[in-house]
Amino acid sequence: MMWPFRRRDCEEKKGNRLVKRLVVGLIIGGAIGSIVGSKVLDKHRKEHGVDDEKD
Repeated sequence: MMWPFRRRDCEEKKGNRLVKRLVVGLIIGGAIGSIVGSKVLDKHRKEHGVDDEKD
């Protein structure tokens, strides 16, 4: 605990942890958004009678 470099190592790990949590949150949020978006589009298509997906 007396080493002067110990504090920097701990701060760097906390920063890396924050970045990892941010990336994981974005991935999970994107997946949830994709699922909700597809459900909304399916509901919209049923209401307007569009059966086929035409591009």
